[in-house]
Amino acid sequence: MNSLKFFVIVLMINAAVAGELERNKGLSVHMLPKRVAEIANQASGFVVKPVNEPKINKTFKTGDELVDYFKKLPSEVQENGIWLVTTDPESYEAAEMENLKKLEKICSEKKIPLLECRASKLPNGWKRID
Repeated sequence: MNSLKFFVIVLMINAAVAGELERNKGLSVHMLPKRVAEIANQASGFVVKPVNEPKINKTFKTGDELVDYFKKLPSEVQENGIWLVTTDPESYEAAEMENLKKLEKICSEKKIPLLECRASKLPNGWKRID
């Protein structure tokens, strides 16, 4: 009986370790508010700096566009999810917050790991959105 308990514990530990997501292997995204983007003369939305193109930012207006892009990335990136940094919620317009909620819904429905953190809570404030 003790060997069975030991075996179950080992399986649980292996599953926990195998299931850990790594930010540096996932897709890093910043949600840039419209009014901040206008000041910087940039596009607002979900801003991605692709690993293979570090000098280029890609901006996606909607969660659908971001997820379409994400689904074309290598499987290792997809397995480690989308890591979204946001700023103060009051910085976003109502439509932008709706867009965030839509992204959360899409990721939940498609079983895409989505982790969010407010910039002021980095590096340890990550919360998984299910």
